[in-house]
Amino acid sequence: MRVRAYRFRAYCSNTTAGVLKTQLEVACKLYNALLHAEQEEYEENKHTMNKTELRQLALDLRKKNPVFQVLHSQVA
Repeated sequence: MRVRAYRFRAYCSNTTAGVLKTQLEVACKLYNALLHAEQEEYEENKHTMNKTELRQLALDLRKKNPVFQVLHSQVA
């Protein structure tokens, strides 16, 4: 049995590339903010945040900060 591998490349306009780059940067900032909050929670209370708490924190950050509102709800 042979395994086939396919390689695809998306050619997008400069506008689309800029939007994707912006969304990636904002997603990285949100991830780092959540990671920092989780590390602080562990240092202060020796408690790791579960998935529900992290989702709620991400939602709160998106509501407060207009920069994070660029991301879609499934991303953040």
